[in-house]
Amino acid sequence: MPEFLYYTQTKLIRVGSIFPIFMRLIAVLSLFALVQGALAGDANNSSWTLDRALLQLRKSNPDARSAAIRIEKARAQLDQARAQLWPKVLAETGYSATDNPVNAFMMQLNQRQFGFGSDFNDPDTTDNWASELRVEYPFYTGGARRAAINGARLGLEASEHEQKATLAQLELEVARAWFQIYQSSEIVKAAQALLKNQQSNLQLARNRVDAATALQTAVLDIETKVAEAEANLAYADNSKQIATAFLQSLLGIEGNLPFVVAGGLTKITAAGDAQMERPEVSALKKRTQQAQTGVTRAKSERLPTVAGFASGRHDEGFIDRGAGDSWMVGVMVRLKIWSGGETKAKIESAQKDADLLIQAQRKQMLAILLQVKTAQLNLITARKRIALANKGIHSAGESLQLTRRRFKEGLALSTQLIDGETALTNARVGLAKAQAEEQLAQAALRSALGLPIRELSEETTK
Repeated sequence: MPEFLYYTQTKLIRVGSIFPIFMRLIAVLSLFALVQGALAGDANNSSWTLDRALLQLRKSNPDARSAAIRIEKARAQLDQARAQLWPKVLAETGYSATDNPVNAFMMQLNQRQFGFGSDFNDPDTTDNWASELRVEYPFYTGGARRAAINGARLGLEASEHEQKATLAQLELEVARAWFQIYQSSEIVKAAQALLKNQQSNLQLARNRVDAATALQTAVLDIETKVAEAEANLAYADNSKQIATAFLQSLLGIEGNLPFVVAGGLTKITAAGDAQMERPEVSALKKRTQQAQTGVTRAKSERLPTVAGFASGRHDEGFIDRGAGDSWMVGVMVRLKIWSGGETKAKIESAQKDADLLIQAQRKQMLAILLQVKTAQLNLITARKRIALANKGIHSAGESLQLTRRRFKEGLALSTQLIDGETALTNARVGLAKAQAEEQLAQAALRSALGLPIRELSEETTK
């Protein structure tokens, strides 16, 4: 390549020498972009385990994010309540002009320029620029201030427990969706195996028809079952895709990025006999205590309030050129003598709110006992179904092998072969469902007992 010279005020640059360097730089940047894209693709294409899904849930599920936002709101309400412990400082300034006798008289007094030579009934235009700095502090509020702070603190603690309850419920939903995908995947495998076997049986039947050892009806029967197997496979695959889309939505993942669920059955650790207090119960206890602070605040309206204030003021006129400073300090006591029964009604309403929450606690405890009992019974049933399904697979497999040999030898009908294939497939599907239901029942039992479904950490997804 010829070297073209480009002249600048400082030096000559050899463009022909820079061009190879420029091209190498582009190549390096392109390679870096490809590597980054590959890494991003790997991250998106990596399989979603149950643990990874549970961690992702906390980050992007709208309900989980809303629970976190409610905690921040409760924290702000606590800060708002605590602000009542501090004095309030107010500043005010404004300009006015008037010929009103009373207002003009007051302006002249504040500006320290009042004189008897003025016409009190028909004063000249008088103006005033007034600035005031005022400090107020409630010394005693009848317990309302402390009750407000305690109520806000209890509200924050309740929000934290409610977040845990929300996450626990969402995690159980994720587990249900994840095991539903496992079930669907196993059903797809069973449907694929059934289709393959039926196609093999179809070929066997055709061979027998060609050898004049079977009727054409045998081929027609099995062709019908092949078509049914293809339809069942399509239906099973569609169910799997729907379950996968539901899990993706539950995790708050948007867009059309690849989303692949890891294969295999994740084992849920046995719950044991230990029972922790459910966060729902803890939240209701805090809400009940918070409602009791509402009763205290309502009762405080029967007590006097004491507040102090201090202010400094500056008044200045521009027409008469007068100015004056003043200050004021005072204490104010306020007592509501009669409110027409309003205070009594507020107290009763607040007390009923607390009573309602007590009943909600009782209802929640009954619901938890039912959840625990249901999960235990479902676990027992699932384990029995697993044992029966394993026996069924063994028996159906041996029976199918025998029937296939008999059919090949012309000693069995095509309907018997079809029934054998159907029985084996149903046994496999039953085993997959029972295995998933066992783990889901284990997860539901842990959740009902207030235990985490899985012990999670950021390393579990690495």
